[in-house]
Amino acid sequence: MKKVSVIIPAYNKAEYTRRTIDSVLAQTYPNIEIMVVDDGSKDKTSSVMAEYGSRINYVLKVNGGACSARNEGIRMATGEYLAFLDCDDLYCVDKVQRCVDYLEKNPRFGFVYTAASFIDEHDEIVGLYDHPRSREGRIASQLILGDFICNSTVLVKKDVLQAVGFFDESIFIPADWDMWLRLSQIAEAGYMRAPLSKYRITDNYTFNRLELARREEVYVLEKFFKTCPKDALLKNRAFSNLYMRFAQCAFIKDEIGGFWADCKISLKMCPWNVKTYFMMMAALTASGRLKKELERRILRKKQK
Repeated sequence: MKKVSVIIPAYNKAEYTRRTIDSVLAQTYPNIEIMVVDDGSKDKTSSVMAEYGSRINYVLKVNGGACSARNEGIRMATGEYLAFLDCDDLYCVDKVQRCVDYLEKNPRFGFVYTAASFIDEHDEIVGLYDHPRSREGRIASQLILGDFICNSTVLVKKDVLQAVGFFDESIFIPADWDMWLRLSQIAEAGYMRAPLSKYRITDNYTFNRLELARREEVYVLEKFFKTCPKDALLKNRAFSNLYMRFAQCAFIKDEIGGFWADCKISLKMCPWNVKTYFMMMAALTASGRLKKELERRILRKKQK
């Protein structure tokens, strides 16, 4: 039975991290090692981790960001499969077993990702993530148009991960997207529609730091198109979608000037981006409805 290394980067979320670890310890799959990399927490994370003793592999490091913590976990891992689980997310009890079985039965896939449930601070399910573009096989040309792989759902073969290298520590917000893109360029992806992970909705880091997110996502796109075969059409579509996404965020924040500016750039990059046209039309004719829909999709707000 192959070993699975579950890598958990932890930072200042002691009680959430406890729940996360407990969800891994409860797995039906027996051969798991848990790597908790504490990225310099200032709360009681260290003392909480000490309660687990030898049931986890715990290391405390100088703060360097989530990517540096994941990379340290990769270096420590001894499993044939690697999984990445954020310290406030959870696994369903059969998550690891079903993902391992999937890859064992489908050896052509280098990694697998799944649907996920959204949960609140009380671990209550408040929604489902099953993106319409999610599919199996060669997914890079779809994934570059926008990230649809939910964090904390991926299980990857170690040799495939080693072929693409570590997480890029120069970025933070889209670092997962960058990793999935690199994996999808060299390996086929498997997909399971079952929601086997639980993704916690807390502070929307990206929404509150849009300028940083914009710079980092532009970097990811430019990095991707330097390493893949030249495809001007795909590149234009990818950048058009990027500016459309930031236009949506600007609309939610009532930054109307920024909304129209990003829409203009989106259409300059790809004049046939019908989603941008529809969004502009909705902004003019049904702005209240558009804002509620965008809040539901981006901020995961419940509609009253």
